Amino acid sequence: MRVTQTMLTKTNIGHLSASYQKLSAMQEQLISGKKIQRPSEDPVVAMQGIRYRTEVREVEQFKKNVNEATGWMDLTDSALNEVTSAMSRVRELTTQAATDTYDATQRKAIQSEVGQLIEHIGTLANTKYNEKAIFNGTKTDQPFISMEGLKDYLTTPGKAVDTVFTDGDPTEKENEVIRYEISSGIEVQVNVSPTNVFSPETFTTLKKLYDALGGVSDAGAVDSSNNGAELSGMLKDLDSMLNQTVETRADLGARVNRLELNASRLEDQEIIAKSVMSDNEDIEAEKVIMELKSYETLHRAALSAGARIIQPTLLDFLR
Repeated sequence: MRVTQTMLTKTNIGHLSASYQKLSAMQEQLISGKKIQRPSEDPVVAMQGIRYRTEVREVEQFKKNVNEATGWMDLTDSALNEVTSAMSRVRELTTQAATDTYDATQRKAIQSEVGQLIEHIGTLANTKYNEKAIFNGTKTDQPFISMEGLKDYLTTPGKAVDTVFTDGDPTEKENEVIRYEISSGIEVQVNVSPTNVFSPETFTTLKKLYDALGGVSDAGAVDSSNNGAELSGMLKDLDSMLNQTVETRADLGARVNRLELNASRLEDQEIIAKSVMSDNEDIEAEKVIMELKSYETLHRAALSAGARIIQPTLLDFLR
């Protein structure tokens, strides 16, 4: 077969063009840090990359859920801690007022402080996290306690305890659960049952104590014979309220501990997922640089050889 100058030129240009494309692809890898720029270059790597990225995004979303749940539960624990402190102060004042040496005037002064503490407990029942009421079941857009209703309940004889709550009887909220998904198929409850701490019985007991400190009988009449025995009898109910609050905090604390363990596991899972994803699609910079330098050397050699091949012209033969 006769090999012409045109054939040599076209063949050389074709090889040089392929060399340029290879150099361009390797430069794109160095710039982007990725093995492929388009799925068509390696469909297997592309499909695995999609799967790994999906896993990483899921882990990141679970971490956000854990952070959100942790914030909710930490605020809940803080509010319950304040409730415990307020109830402890109420018990302390009740013990103080139960002394028979205290007269009506002194107990009236204590009643005033107890009234403020009861209202403070009502305020804590309306605690919000990220504009969501944390003690009102699934109705997070509404407060749990009506502060006006609570004030009227304390100061107005004969008021029903249901007027304290925005939705009337709160017992239906016992089964209203708010859950966050913290891992694939794993959910954790972030709220507590409001009636464990802020039940109608709680406010009934506090109201009875408030009236007793003011010298008012259960029937609503002023009872000048009020003495420390009645107040002492209420200490058992106050202790029961305190114990219930502590038990609620203990249950909440157990769930917080589980969240912390899950958060640690998610950190490890994220590291592993990103490592696998990097192995699948990221380049080894040192290897690519060495290959690029090697191809540049070959490319220069090809240019030099091509220049010698197509160098002769008609003038060269006329000399």
